[in-house]
Amino acid sequence: MKKILLTCLMLVFVLHAWAQDRTVSGKVTDAGSGDGLPGVNVLLKGTSQGVNTDLNGNYKISVPSDGGTLVFTFIGMANKEVEIGSRSVIDVAMEADVRQLSEVVVTALGIEREQKSLGYSVQEVGGDEIVKAGETNIVNSLQGKIAGVQIGGNSGALGGSSRILIRGANSIAGNNQPLFVVDGTPIDNSNFNSTAQSRGASGYDYGNAAQDINPEDIESMSVLKGASAAALYGNRASNGVIIITTKKGKKGKGIGVNVNSGVTFANPLVLPDYQNEYGGGFGPFGTNEDGQQIVSFAVDQSWGPRLDGRPVRQWYSYYEDHPNFGEETPWEAHPDNIEKFYQTQVTFNNNVSFSGANDKGSFRMSFTNLDQKGIMPNSKMTRNTVNFNGSYFLTDKLSANATVNYVQSRAKGRPQQGYGDLIVQFNHFGQRQLSDSELQNYIVEATGEQRSWNRISESNSFPLYADNPYWIRNKNLQNDGRDRVFGNIGLTYDFTENLSLSGRVLTDFYTDRREGRIAEGSVGQSFYSEDVRQVSETNMDLILKYDGEINDQISLSTFVGGNIRMDKYDRNDGNTQGGLSVPGFYNLENSIDRNVLTDFTSERQINSWFASLTMGYEDLVFLDATLRNDVSSTLPEGSNSYFYPSVSGTFIFSELDALSGGDVFSFGKLRASVAQVGNDTDPYRISTVYAPGQNFGPNPAYSLPGTLNNPNLRPEQTNSYEVGTELRFLSDRLVFDATYYNNVSTDQIFEVDVSAASGYNAQIINAGKMVNQGLELSLSGAIVQNQDFQWNALINWAKNDNRVEELAEGIDNYRLANELFGVVSLDARVGERYGTIYGADFVRDDNGNKVIGSNGNYLATSSPQALGSVLADFTGGVRNSFTYKGVNLSFLVDFQKGGALHSVTNLFAKYSGMTTETVEGNIRQVGLIADGVTEGGEENTTVIDPISFFQGHFGLGGAHVYDASFVKLREVVLSYSLPTSIISNTPFTKINLAVEGRNLAILSKKIPHLDPENVTNSGNIQGLEGGALPSLRSYGFKVSLGF
Repeated sequence: MKKILLTCLMLVFVLHAWAQDRTVSGKVTDAGSGDGLPGVNVLLKGTSQGVNTDLNGNYKISVPSDGGTLVFTFIGMANKEVEIGSRSVIDVAMEADVRQLSEVVVTALGIEREQKSLGYSVQEVGGDEIVKAGETNIVNSLQGKIAGVQIGGNSGALGGSSRILIRGANSIAGNNQPLFVVDGTPIDNSNFNSTAQSRGASGYDYGNAAQDINPEDIESMSVLKGASAAALYGNRASNGVIIITTKKGKKGKGIGVNVNSGVTFANPLVLPDYQNEYGGGFGPFGTNEDGQQIVSFAVDQSWGPRLDGRPVRQWYSYYEDHPNFGEETPWEAHPDNIEKFYQTQVTFNNNVSFSGANDKGSFRMSFTNLDQKGIMPNSKMTRNTVNFNGSYFLTDKLSANATVNYVQSRAKGRPQQGYGDLIVQFNHFGQRQLSDSELQNYIVEATGEQRSWNRISESNSFPLYADNPYWIRNKNLQNDGRDRVFGNIGLTYDFTENLSLSGRVLTDFYTDRREGRIAEGSVGQSFYSEDVRQVSETNMDLILKYDGEINDQISLSTFVGGNIRMDKYDRNDGNTQGGLSVPGFYNLENSIDRNVLTDFTSERQINSWFASLTMGYEDLVFLDATLRNDVSSTLPEGSNSYFYPSVSGTFIFSELDALSGGDVFSFGKLRASVAQVGNDTDPYRISTVYAPGQNFGPNPAYSLPGTLNNPNLRPEQTNSYEVGTELRFLSDRLVFDATYYNNVSTDQIFEVDVSAASGYNAQIINAGKMVNQGLELSLSGAIVQNQDFQWNALINWAKNDNRVEELAEGIDNYRLANELFGVVSLDARVGERYGTIYGADFVRDDNGNKVIGSNGNYLATSSPQALGSVLADFTGGVRNSFTYKGVNLSFLVDFQKGGALHSVTNLFAKYSGMTTETVEGNIRQVGLIADGVTEGGEENTTVIDPISFFQGHFGLGGAHVYDASFVKLREVVLSYSLPTSIISNTPFTKINLAVEGRNLAILSKKIPHLDPENVTNSGNIQGLEGGALPSLRSYGFKVSLGF
């Protein structure tokens, strides 16, 4: 009997054990990168049974025979529940929380804070979002992803400029770009484009220096939008701060290796709608003594005869080595001549990284090679980046860390922009019948002479106005390069678990070299120039930090520190005068006349101390206070010490007993902050000194500058407050965030005109007041979350209202720039939005109808009128991400409402008969009747010829100012991460394949022939388009491998 009972008991035990002995295994990866996620909590739902993933993201867990549900949770990732069913292997790809509400975010000075405790708005973007869609400029990668951040930049220029505004423009004449900080190191983001280039005249777009930051090395980017968030950075925090954290080494089996390799192809997104019915000239053909009809090649307009195929003598038939020398050829259209000139831009971007970690420290080292062939013939850019990031515990209490980046950039044949560029031939002044294949034969091999379609006469082949575009791309080349080192090294000593002292040295140094040349035989005089700049900034920090608790209810985090900042700028610039003595030899000593050389050096030092105090009460209330003092060498003694305070508070009302524990409402927070930040001035604006000029014979010459400096300058100041709320519902699956802000910027530093009797043209003063106020909204949600399918969405929207409220006494307008031909100006006027375009507008009657004069053309106002501000009314973006098992599809649509753009391309394209407006309705044959009313109020019936009509609009600014609104399909990415079941028997730990597209379509716009978003510089002169390169549509492929 005992044996029978014992046997039965053992049978029950074995059956029970068998029922519990089933094991499920798998791997948890990051859906964006395909990397394994260590430390993910895997829990059998409804039990306390759980495990964590290992260093490579692998896990094993015992489950009941009838299955159940596994719950995967990880900080910064959206929770995921998966039904087990009968499976024994379950791989899971976790998505970053698209709400970007990380539990911990990086704030000022690199301090990590709990997001819920912050009394101001901070948004963070993960590194996977930065590299999506193949964008190589980190500024552009933020487009449409953060509320209140307006970004412009989609030029076809190699490494072209990107402009970023956070909550509008704060400075009338100073810098309005945010501060960039990489692993604690402030990064220079200067743009040395010329004023002529900025206003659309001519010049090269070299881009802004922040493009040297390598997207492949970025772990996350935090955008500090408000003054309270940025106040600890003192006198350069008024425009916000972008804090970049780079990737660190992670624990794993041995050394981890990751390889990312991608290629993208890009073509013009928008080209003008060219007319192909009429060719070059200004009227009918001429006839030579042989009776041949002659093209008017000296005329750079397309008001010539209809392209009807008749035989005519064309420009290339005057070169003896041409097969058609002396012959007539068909007068016919070449509709794709411009499109053929542009080549497909091809960009290869390859990155390899090595990383590792143990209990003593970690390291990561990477190399990235960017190789880009531009859309212009004979243009190329390369960028090589080396990144090292390491930390190590020297003792139990002393640790060291270092971050080093080296960037080498080289560009050949960077395209010129604006009215001085070959784009003028395509869009402004040109002949529509030109054949690209004929233009490619740009040189007479026997003599080296240029073949130009725009020769002076039959007997004189020298170009009158325009060089052959292929001559420009092969002879008049520009080269440039930049070598840059930035990073830091630091030590931290932990006195206790809560108290530490850290010191570090941070530096950013680069040398920028540029060469320009114009070949003998060009329209312009032969020329050579060299321009070398060296820019450096060194910071030294010392910070004492305490992070702990006063008691069970009150938490305390505080730090105090000091900083010494030293800046230096050197420039050596030279160019030839009077042409080159020896054609083709490009050297400053090869100048016919004495060359012009300029040397300039400036230095600046700022000594600072700062402090911060954060207190929390039972996760219910948090209070922040910061204070910084800057002593600047650029300001006068006795007035060069300034304080920048901030106070913020947070009330998490969902912690109240009455509101906690609900199924619908899961989190609620109110926040408010007030702060003061600043913006100091450039060196050497206090004392007036003599400036060196050209020597008078052997004697040096000095003269007073045209601008009188000011010994009483103060820094610009911005006083700001913001209030906001954050609400989460349905276990954080739905999140709403709203912020209202108000910034008042005073003591603006700018130049005002003074009487010439004073001996000066202008004086630098402190004056003026500019106000920005706005609203930022975001809504995010995990719309669908089930075993195989997830749908996450994010919507953001922001509106900024800007006003110039005061300037100096007796002054109501500060002119930022004049358009190239003076048709319009860009102004900062009292009572108007910053950057308002002024010019002559249409005369209108009381009903808004345009009034037409007796000549059949529109009447213009006698005085300049406000034609619109370059600032947008509101901006936003919509992002969706769909994941089905290992496949992810995401797309981003962003938009802008408002903003104004004056287009010289539209002005001259119609002035010269280049675009379709000049042929619609057969107007070249029958004339046109302008839409409007006569001065007497009658409907206009006067017929006018199209040449008189379009050329009569030259000085009418309102005819060429357009609404810059747009809606764009910004990004589309389709990716696939191979599951563990496929790669488990290979050397790989991850394989991710992606197809990427960027700027794929403009869904809506109001300006013809152009992309309204085109930006040619990152400075304050915006909205004046003078000959923009076409923006680009890109698509490509990327492979990411882990070993």
